[in-house]
Formats: sequence, structure tokens, C-alpha cells
Amino acid sequence: METVHFTQRAFRTLLDCFARPGTVGELEREYVVNGLYAETVTVCMSLFDGEVSFQTATECQDINQSIRALTGGQIKPLEQADFIIIPHGTEKEQLLKAVEAAKVGDLIDPQKSATIMIELDGITPAIMAQLSGPGIKKLEMVELAVYKEFIELRTNKNKEFPLGIDCILIERSGRVIALPRTTSMNEVTN
Repeated sequence: METVHFTQRAFRTLLDCFARPGTVGELEREYVVNGLYAETVTVCMSLFDGEVSFQTATECQDINQSIRALTGGQIKPLEQADFIIIPHGTEKEQLLKAVEAAKVGDLIDPQKSATIMIELDGITPAIMAQLSGPGIKKLEMVELAVYKEFIELRTNKNKEFPLGIDCILIERSGRVIALPRTTSMNEVTN
């Protein structure tokens, strides 16, 4: 019963973050998979089941098998995966390739798109991003360790609403930020 409560708390945190983009949530640590933050495993356990497919950007078999054992999720190619996990330390080119490959759904079933889970590593220089859209009263400013090219690619993938990708950004500290496809994100320059 303890695992059920653990995953329910994490699911509630994620719902709150998606409802109010830019809001920072805190995730608990319980389970460990080598190569991933414990908080990322928490998200997987909260969102994956036997009906959900996933893949890591690096297509790492060890991580994939461990997540499958914990969640029952199906391992599929990047182009077919419901969730794409981008572990910390993933090369920039691999990250961008995975986001580019992510499915955006179609007009009949826009919900058949991918959610990208990115572990922020603290090595990538942080940028200040301005968020706007549903769930944000005015403008929300957040500092994120993401590549400028990621922002551009995400904007391109989300240009034809309701098609697009959703993102979950996870920091080593346990902080999580959700970016639904309806949220516009622009880099703020001085």
C-alpha cells in the first residue's frame, strides 16, 4: 500500500505542475535505477503501466529493462514511444534527435503524442525563459538548464495546436517543472 500512496503523491504534484506551468514541484525519492535520477523513476512509476510505451533518448537497454520491470511499460522505438526519457548527461545531438523523433499525435487523436522527460544536469548553462499560456496569469519567468535549440525545436513541434509534445523537466534536487504543449516558452535576453 505504501507504493500506491507514494505514486499518488507524485501524480498529484505532476498534475499541479501541468495545471500551473512554471510552478516548481518537489518529488520524493524512493526507487533507484542506475543512470537516472530517483525522481525520474518516481515520475515513471506514477505515469507508466502496461498500456504505456517509452524509450530513452540513448536507447539504453539497462535503463529500459529496469523501468519496464518497475512499471510494466512497453519499450518501443523513439518514433512510437508515449514517453521519451532523456537522462542527464545525454549529448546535445541525441537530445535534439529524440525530441525531433517524438510523435505529436494527429488531428483525430492529438492525445497520441509523446511526453518528453528531461533530466536537467546543471552542466548545461541556465537560461531565463518566459512562459505564457493557459494556467499562467501574467508571465512566468523560470531559469532552466536547457539548450536554446531545445526551445526552438519544442516551439516548432507545438506550432499546430492541438498537436504537440508535453515536457517534464526534472532536476537532480528533486524539483520538477511541467510544460504542456499549450505553454509558449521564449528565451529572455538582456
